Amino acid sequence: MVHLQSKLKPQSRRSFLRSTMKLFLGIISSGIMVGTYSTEIERFWYQIKEIPLKVKRLPKSFIGWKIVHFSDVHLGFHYGVEEFQTVVHSINNINPDIIFFTGDLIELGNRNPENIIPLLKEIKTPPGGKWAVIGNHDYYLKEQVIKVLQKSNFMTLDNTHHFIENQDQKIYIAGIDDVMYGSPKIDKAIAGLSESDCVFLLSHEPDIADESSKYPISAQFSGHSHGGQVRLPFWGPIINQRLATKYMDGYYEVGVNKLPLYVNRGIGTTNLPIRLFCRPEITVFYLAQ
Repeated sequence: MVHLQSKLKPQSRRSFLRSTMKLFLGIISSGIMVGTYSTEIERFWYQIKEIPLKVKRLPKSFIGWKIVHFSDVHLGFHYGVEEFQTVVHSINNINPDIIFFTGDLIELGNRNPENIIPLLKEIKTPPGGKWAVIGNHDYYLKEQVIKVLQKSNFMTLDNTHHFIENQDQKIYIAGIDDVMYGSPKIDKAIAGLSESDCVFLLSHEPDIADESSKYPISAQFSGHSHGGQVRLPFWGPIINQRLATKYMDGYYEVGVNKLPLYVNRGIGTTNLPIRLFCRPEITVFYLAQ
């Protein structure tokens, strides 16, 4: 009987060091590639998402209207007017009927938001107007940011509402103060409106939808979350924003009334100038009944 014994040749120290060095260099190279992609490519790779939005109590004359929604520019945090120019061109090319901006025009610490006025003015005012609320990063220069938006032809809402009229029919746009640092008052923002009215609510922070869903509101539009900004496969977002932990990215139906809520991933970044598997977003809604 012949016994066969396989013998494994022991790995030499030189071979082991060579293999280890290759692994180390591979990890370093991958890290550099991911870092370059997340800071220089994906951060400026704007995604235009098109979404049909069914709205309760929508007047027939507004069926088919296009709303463009953008949020969280964070001007001043590794992001300037030159980078934002691409967003302006994209919005104008969509040719929307209404424009919503849901806050954080500037990064905390930016003392010169006026620099963006000429570019914001380049966003064409559509038939339904340009509408805005402020965000938590805007709050310490609240009045200054509001003036910048107003000078750029944005109707800026602070616990108030106004209307858009088309063929003798109206929809109402309401907006509340920043939830994190301000004094948001939903009841004041929609005061005088009835349950038969079509009301769109702008709120920077999305998680207040649990409260706004109790009111006769047709849809809520928010930002603030950045979609997590970095999303890892099988793990999800790793950057969580307070008041955007329950509703972080995309479309939801909230509460017993199934309030439509949309959370936009935003344009800019905060904390870290990176995006990974979470592209910046411009959303286009097509209104339907």
